[in-house]
Parts: sequence; C-alpha cells; structure tokens
Amino acid sequence: MIRKVSRSRRAVLVLATAITLLAAACTRSSSEVEVSTGGGSGGGEQSASSGSGDSGSSGDAGSTGTTEAKSENRLDNGSFGDLKDVCQGGEPSGSPDKGVTASEIKVGTVSDKGSTIRPGLTKEMWDTAVAFTKWCNEQGGINGRKLSLTDLDAKLMEYPSAVTKGCQEDFAMVGGGAALDNGDGGARVKCGLANIAGYAVSEEARSGELQVFPVPARNDRVLGGPWRVLNEIDPEAMKHVGFMTGDLQSIVVAKDQDVQYIEKLGGKVVYDQRYGVAGESNWRPFVEGMKEKGVEVFALTGEPSQLVGVQKAMKTVGWYPKYTIQQTNFYDSGFLAEGGTTAKDTFIRSIFWPTELAKDNPAVADYLELMKRYNPSGKKAQLGVQGLSAWLLFAKAAKACGDDLTRDCLLEKAKVDTWTGGGLHAETGPADNTMSQCFLMIRVDPKAFVYDKKMTDPNEELYNCDPKNVGKVKPAEG
Repeated sequence: MIRKVSRSRRAVLVLATAITLLAAACTRSSSEVEVSTGGGSGGGEQSASSGSGDSGSSGDAGSTGTTEAKSENRLDNGSFGDLKDVCQGGEPSGSPDKGVTASEIKVGTVSDKGSTIRPGLTKEMWDTAVAFTKWCNEQGGINGRKLSLTDLDAKLMEYPSAVTKGCQEDFAMVGGGAALDNGDGGARVKCGLANIAGYAVSEEARSGELQVFPVPARNDRVLGGPWRVLNEIDPEAMKHVGFMTGDLQSIVVAKDQDVQYIEKLGGKVVYDQRYGVAGESNWRPFVEGMKEKGVEVFALTGEPSQLVGVQKAMKTVGWYPKYTIQQTNFYDSGFLAEGGTTAKDTFIRSIFWPTELAKDNPAVADYLELMKRYNPSGKKAQLGVQGLSAWLLFAKAAKACGDDLTRDCLLEKAKVDTWTGGGLHAETGPADNTMSQCFLMIRVDPKAFVYDKKMTDPNEELYNCDPKNVGKVKPAEG
C-alpha cells in the first residue's frame, strides 16, 4: 500500500533520489580510505590517511596530505589536473549575448542550500562555485572577462524563482542542481538560459534542451557494471537478488533500471518490496521476508539512514545476505559513523576517484587545494567535485568561443567527445550524453571506506571500464 507523505517530506526524499539516480554523485567524508588489493600480489592493504575526519554528516572530504605533484604549480598557471590554461587573461570587447559584457560574464549556480527543511542541502556545489570563480578571476577570467557569480538558491521548494532570477540576469547556469528540477515548467528553456549542469533528477530535466552534462545520467541507460562483475564472481548468488525501495516513483524508476539489467544477465529478483518513504518503525519483517526468500544479493534504494535500520535488524535476526550493493549516495561519513559496525559485506559503486587518495590523482589534489586556498570554510564533498567538473567544462568551452561568447557557441563547444574533468572522474561523453562505462567499488568496513579490487576487477587504474557496464533499459512510462 502506498503511504501518504507530506509535500515537504516528499521533497526531502526527492533530494536523496537525486543523488541515488546519479551514480557518480554523493556527499560523504571519512577519516581514512584504504586500498584493498583483494589478495593480489603486493599483499595487504595500502592506507591513505586524510587526517582527522569529521564523523558527522558534514561531507568533509578531508585534507590533501602529501600529493604526488604540487597542485599550487598548476593552479598558479591557470591549469587544473590535466587541463591546461583553464582560465587566462585577454582583451575582450563587445556584449555578444545576455549576461556577457566586455569585462564580465554573469553565471548562476543552483543549489538547495537555503532549505529550511534540510539546511545546507547541496551547499558544497555553491561553495565549489565560489572557490572556482575566485581562482579563475585571479588567473584573468575567461579570455579576460571576469566571472560574476549569481546565487540561484532554490531552497528545495523554490526552483521556479531561482530559474526566473537566472533568466533575468545570467548568461548560463553552471555546476549546480536542484531536487525539484522539473518545477519551472520549461521556463529555463523558454528564456534561452544555457545550463552546464552539475546534475539532474527528473526525467524532464535530464532530457531538457539547451544544456550539456559533464557527468550524464540517462533515462534509457543504466551503469550496471557492478552487477556484471558480481555475476562473474558469484553467478549463483545473482539468482537470488532482493530489493527494498522507497515508495516514491522516482526512486522506483532507478530500481527498475537495475532489475532490467540484472535480468538480462540471467539473474533473478526473488524479493522486491517497497517501504514507506519516511522510513519504518520496524525493519525486522523486511529482513525476515528476505531470509525466507533466500536473498543472497541485496540493494536498498533510498537514504543511508534507512539502510542503517535494515542492517541493524539483520544483526538482531542473525542473518545477512552474501552481498549488499549500494549506490554512490551511501559513500557518506554519517552512514559510516552510524552503521559501519553493522554494515556486513556492503559495497558502494562510484565513477569518481576517491578524494582521500588524492596523492595518486593530480586533479583531486587540485580540488582540495582549490578549496583550501579560495574557500577554506566551504564544504568539501563529492557532489562539489561533480559541480567542479561542470565549471571546468564551462571554462574550456567559453574560452574556445573567444571574443564572440554566445550561448549557442558555449553549448556547441561544451559538447566534447570525451571528458574526465581533468581527471576527477572516469571518462564520459558530453557530446552525445554518453554515460561512463567505468566504475569502482568501495567496501564499507567498521571504521573506513576501502577500495575493493576484487569487486571492481579493474583494467584501467582503479576502474573497471567496459562497454558492457552500461545497459540499455526501457524508460519509465508516464
């Protein structure tokens, strides 16, 4: 039976869905991420400590520690990761499009940070925008035009007002996203406002015009690589898959995509149960139901706190599935602090290089240095990194337009064939909205997130990359 929930609570859960649907975006932190070799040569585990972490839910990504290359050298030269000359001086002239003058480009970032329901929601995207624009302007701007940042705070329930403000003032929206991103009724497209998006939630927002995604999410594709690799490791277990899904249609859609992929592999779903979107007072009946059905592979689609409740019930019952496979939004310090001790055989999928392993990745080191220097009190989190990928794509595209910076040119130049955000994440294809074919898996240990080599089966650095990792699925109806 579908339970009735308040509009405000439904909105909060839609945000969780936003992160769930984006296999690459999450808000998390930890004091330590280790590298599990999975029993391969070299033996044991390599630990990459990031110093004292915040055990709360702030999403602090930790400090830089010792990096392989000095990030300040790249940042001071206007470069980032493997991207050269991201920002630079020049002598521009004219006002070729709305929001663009000879000296300035007005750009807005959408977030839900002003929400009274959940204060600070996606604040990391705004904080990253502040840091990036300060840094870019210090390097001379975009061909000499300085960036002027507009705060398009949707406050969770006010997305139409945020879009209206952007339509009035800005050349483009960059590096943001809103939970209720289908609420403007197409106003952004009608006013011609370009969007280099941080993320999108609704099917309408994903398929909207005048936008480019550096990290695409598709209505007709799913990143199912983790299921494929598990099917190779333990095909018998994949014949006993169980799902628990919040009773909200946008969350159910994500689950249904996974089910389609699993069934194409030859797997079988033996348990498929919805729970109240506001949570349940007693998770034990769900656990006993899965035990009765013989579930061996389990996934919960929803929020980390709900999985904590389920796994505590598993501990009470004395039964766990062989594997629990979760979306990227579970890569969160709050989940580790609250549920790490009960998270048995739990794994999280992502396309982003772990922030705590910045010493092995110049782009991630640059992100941490960027925040340290230009917004030290700002929130550092994975969704901020995703927003940064959008800012980098915007800057490179705007630079390529030269003096004649128009929205049409921006969107054309942003449609690059391949993109990694300078190395922040696995390769994507913004030109044709191609999702990444790569993923990595992180195991949840009692006190740490641990990169798991066996569950990833990497063939490109930390990643498993294969066209078979992305499956075609039937889009939701209606």
